[in-house]
Amino acid sequence: MCGIAGLYCPSTSPEQSNLKKMNQCLVHRGPDESGIYIDGSVGFAHRRLSVVDLSTGRQPIFNEDESVAVIFNGELYNYESLRKQLKREGHTFSTDTDTEVLVHLYEEHGSGFVNLLNGMFAFALWDSTGDRLLLARDHMGIKPLYLGTEPSGRIAFASELSALHPTDFDVGEVDSTAIAEYFAFGFIPHPRSAFTNVTKLRPGELVEVSKGGVNRSQFYTPNIESVEMSQKNASRELRNRMEHAVKTRLQSDVPLGAFLSGGIDSSIITGLMAEIRDEPVKTFSIGFNEKEFDETWAAREVASYHGTDHHEYNVTPADVRDVIDEVIPTFGEPFAASSILPTYVVSEKTSEDVTVALSGDGADELFSGYNKYRGEYYSRYYRVLPKSLQKNVVKPAVNRLPASRGTKLGNVFRQAQKFVRSGESDITHRQFQWMARTTNQTESAIKNLDVQRQGVDRIKEAQDDAVISLPSDRQTDLDVIQMTDVRFDLPNDILPKVDRASMLNSLEVRVPFLDTDVFEFAMGLPTSYKITPMKQKVILKRSFDDLLPQKILERGKQGFEVPIGEWFKDELQPEFLETLRSSTTDVINTDFVRKLYSEHVNGAKDHTAFLWAVFVFLKWHRRMRQRGIIDR
Repeated sequence: MCGIAGLYCPSTSPEQSNLKKMNQCLVHRGPDESGIYIDGSVGFAHRRLSVVDLSTGRQPIFNEDESVAVIFNGELYNYESLRKQLKREGHTFSTDTDTEVLVHLYEEHGSGFVNLLNGMFAFALWDSTGDRLLLARDHMGIKPLYLGTEPSGRIAFASELSALHPTDFDVGEVDSTAIAEYFAFGFIPHPRSAFTNVTKLRPGELVEVSKGGVNRSQFYTPNIESVEMSQKNASRELRNRMEHAVKTRLQSDVPLGAFLSGGIDSSIITGLMAEIRDEPVKTFSIGFNEKEFDETWAAREVASYHGTDHHEYNVTPADVRDVIDEVIPTFGEPFAASSILPTYVVSEKTSEDVTVALSGDGADELFSGYNKYRGEYYSRYYRVLPKSLQKNVVKPAVNRLPASRGTKLGNVFRQAQKFVRSGESDITHRQFQWMARTTNQTESAIKNLDVQRQGVDRIKEAQDDAVISLPSDRQTDLDVIQMTDVRFDLPNDILPKVDRASMLNSLEVRVPFLDTDVFEFAMGLPTSYKITPMKQKVILKRSFDDLLPQKILERGKQGFEVPIGEWFKDELQPEFLETLRSSTTDVINTDFVRKLYSEHVNGAKDHTAFLWAVFVFLKWHRRMRQRGIIDR
């Protein structure tokens, strides 16, 4: 696992000083080795975290005559079979790394070689003979890659946007549309970034750069086919695919472990690892003093069931204060997933014992695990109520409920409020309401940005992309929403969160549920195999019931959340108010935010998601001004 960056200059060679600055920003992604490479129009910067072939994997890596060079971030799970085939075809290898197969595959297949890869990755490949640069991001968007383009034709790329900031590369102006999308979702979705001259590669995207310009194309579009088999046979097939996915992700020359929350998904990963490995699995969990957010009891249950070497850590408000200014700036743009803070803490602790950890991310989206999917399932019944009854009776009554996150009843009320907001007949508006961080009330705190309209438009675009990949008999509203979450929410929210939090601690995280064979099979299953009136993740629990203690099988869904809303009322109050007081942006109506904050502290309304988004934005904006990247 690594950090990559580089420059392409059509009429000159890149400056080494810029490449060194980019590399310095990525030290945390690869503390073991570094490399700078300049050849003609292209310059590469690389940081390496050694996982496979610890002694000879320094990058860039070349083909036999050094006409092709590559820098790579990620892991290829099928590299051994590819390597054997390439050797049969006469290629000579100088290392045992997975990275080296890329240059030889390119020699054999040209840019089409990306279709042969199975893994999580972002890479840059330079063909000096053809004066051609290739950039790619993996099928599911597990690994990030930013692309900057100047009007002059100069190109920059990096694993993290922050690596472009200290160079002389012109990132452009702040993109107002991107900021509107940020306040809609809590993240800026691909392909946009916070700056007009920088974009993100989409999952499964290939970029070809030459003196003729930049060409972008999709090398992967999901191929979903309807699964026509009994639930019993489908369970067996799912088990086989997951066992293979986990087994291939255990290849490593360094110690491995697993994140274990105590939920269904991480418990399945832990159980499969325990079946495959001879020694006890090292598992890692975090908890909170606030019982409503704490799952350590469940993690202990699973750890005991599988006899793991279990490690547990508690996260306090002091821990959060300590890491806020360390974590938030690494994105180079605002990113408001508050769970990145505990993810950072557990990654920090985990990295003390292992270099690679497996996680259960992706299963909720594939198998209807979130509460919003149950809400969507039942919303068809709510929508048959007369509109006048919904508008004049139900919504006003539900919206008056005290929806604090600090109590079980408050959480129920909060879900009820989201449910009635999501009761619209239009699927796009419903999905936006399930995801939205703003309401009609909170949007008034954002000046000159049409947040909700922009958010709805972006969801419509994402849903249109999702439908293309679904067979005609798998296009229920719930199917479309889930596919949109997999292709839109995951690569823009959850996966960047895990990537950043883990790589800040030089920890590689692998996600077996997002193996393309597992993903495509899961999305082809009938809805009834995933969710029923009384149950969620039906086939997942059936497929792995022998790996799950009874208490875990029976427990309800608990999201991986941090009690930021409660801490805003107490421990984090001084920092929030000071950040708001020192605001210099014309985007935020600080007086209105203070009004919302008072409502939140008094328990009248729960504005956690929105207040955290404002807090992160103001922190980011102040840092960008201090560094001279933005001037207002």
